[in-house]
Amino acid sequence: MEIRGIWIPTTSSQVLNSQRNIAEAMDFLADTGFNVVFPVVWNNGETIYPSKVMRENFGVEINQRFQGRDPLAELIIEAKRVNIAVIPWFEYGFASSYQKQNDTILTKKPEWAATDATKKLVVKNGFAWLNAFDIEVQNFLLSLFLEVVKNYKIAGIQGDDRFPALPSEAGYDDKTVARYNQEFNRLPPENIKDPQWLQWRADILSNFLTRFYREIISINPELIISMAPSVYPWGYENYLQDAQTWVDLGLVDLIHPQLYWRDFETYKRDIDRLLAKNFTKQQLPQFIPGLLLKQGNYRISPEYLVQALNYNRSVGLQGEVLFSYEGLREDNNALAQLLKSEFYAKSPAKFDPKEIKNNSFTHRRINSHYISQNPAQEIILKAQFDWVEPFSEGIAAVKMGYKYAHIDKTGKLLNRFEYDQAEPCSEGLALVKLNNQYGYIDKVGNLKIKQQFDDAKSFSQGLAAVKKAEKWGYIGQGYIGNNIPLVIPANFDDAKSFREGLAAVKIAEKWGYIDKQGNGIIKFYFDDARDFSAGLALVKFQDKLGYIDINGNYIIQPQFDDADIFSEGLAPAKLGDKWGYINQYAEFIITPNFDSAKPFFDGIALVNIEGKWGYIRKP
Repeated sequence: MEIRGIWIPTTSSQVLNSQRNIAEAMDFLADTGFNVVFPVVWNNGETIYPSKVMRENFGVEINQRFQGRDPLAELIIEAKRVNIAVIPWFEYGFASSYQKQNDTILTKKPEWAATDATKKLVVKNGFAWLNAFDIEVQNFLLSLFLEVVKNYKIAGIQGDDRFPALPSEAGYDDKTVARYNQEFNRLPPENIKDPQWLQWRADILSNFLTRFYREIISINPELIISMAPSVYPWGYENYLQDAQTWVDLGLVDLIHPQLYWRDFETYKRDIDRLLAKNFTKQQLPQFIPGLLLKQGNYRISPEYLVQALNYNRSVGLQGEVLFSYEGLREDNNALAQLLKSEFYAKSPAKFDPKEIKNNSFTHRRINSHYISQNPAQEIILKAQFDWVEPFSEGIAAVKMGYKYAHIDKTGKLLNRFEYDQAEPCSEGLALVKLNNQYGYIDKVGNLKIKQQFDDAKSFSQGLAAVKKAEKWGYIGQGYIGNNIPLVIPANFDDAKSFREGLAAVKIAEKWGYIDKQGNGIIKFYFDDARDFSAGLALVKFQDKLGYIDINGNYIIQPQFDDADIFSEGLAPAKLGDKWGYINQYAEFIITPNFDSAKPFFDGIALVNIEGKWGYIRKP
């Protein structure tokens, strides 16, 4: 499904002035080939629909220009008539007004103002800003969105470069300063772009967006959460819009970065950069760029429009959203005719929220509360995550969207959701992966060994296998970097964890075992080798698996097609297509009748028969 979208503003546009204009515009857009519109519903401190929230809080039900009407309701009717989806656009977000003397909101609620380091109202590029960190302000904006979601039949809702957003000059109000001081025991830095200060404030907005997402989908799980932020990282540095985190945490269903460049080469440069650094293959369907048709005296050339849309499709982007409607109508509808004759000649597929939601995390978040319970530790948590790993040494890895963080026994987050992979804590440290590099954090979430390895394994018996420059070695917990040598030099083509004092390592396509000093203990003879367990290790020779003892002697000759570790005196083993369980004399104590089988634990084992899993008891 291609997404062919257009923004409909109030500035320099007559579309919303009457139902007749709206009907004519919807006919025109349907004829041109669009399938979704983004009409403005919130700007300059007023709504473009009758708002009970605004009437009760500020005594202004609707922008006076539309008094006595409901432009949003009218547009929904006309758009539905021609099969166009409607996603209301909250243009001003946390900005309260633009070059307006009598600010509707701040006149009545001066305490809602965003303030800079001089304690003055934050005004940037003519826009006065509300304090997006204030819970009352957040609740107010959220109530506007929820009002629209509950009262209108729409396909989704949209924020933009002002929602959620706040100029990086802001955050020096008393409440935010006190909050920062309580957390870090110091005042915020004067440098508004101090990296830690930027991230801390941006995380407040991302956390609000998490709450926002859940509130919206709890009302209607099919609603699309659409955002059109400033381009990352510029929007992050200047407006605290951490759009990368929004995508990584699955907080948006569609994202339309405003690539409002006035030449194709710069547009192409940003598309290439975003595809290379910010969107994985899984995330690509969410990326529908925003493209500028007209602004002030500028209008995109037909040549540039053709180049941009051709390039979008050549790199796998399934559409675009254009700013804005009036750009289509200039010069006798020249750009609309171009779209209709070339890119939008084929009738569009109907805008289908369900198809878009297939790439989202909504289905995991509807009334979902993961409960993690471990009887031995008596940990019971009710928390909102997409996934929770088992607890290990008092912490557990949790996942939101595509990223991992860690929680303690109370459910408190120990770090940001930023890791691409997170392993259970082992011997006081947990293995984490970030930007294709591995490192280790401690049990309170602090980075102890920075990300520097190409691959790595968890600590076991005081050592961890790590890979650098295609070779594996072993580090101790005190490892910092190149100034401290590896405990066991990186001489191996592959390596596994230490168990029972030995570790399997690979040299020149053959596996053997070393001790904790790096000495070869069992000769390099095997095609594969696994960790020791209960005094035995599973090894592979000439496509068959058997077991050796710590001296390298065969206890069970290689004879199985597959196998697993010994546990509680038995090991799963496979002959032909079926699994059973053997003792240490290679006798099948449980006949091979299973399609798959796992080791015993506490007297029971998980087995599979014809695709169904169940448990058996140890005989």
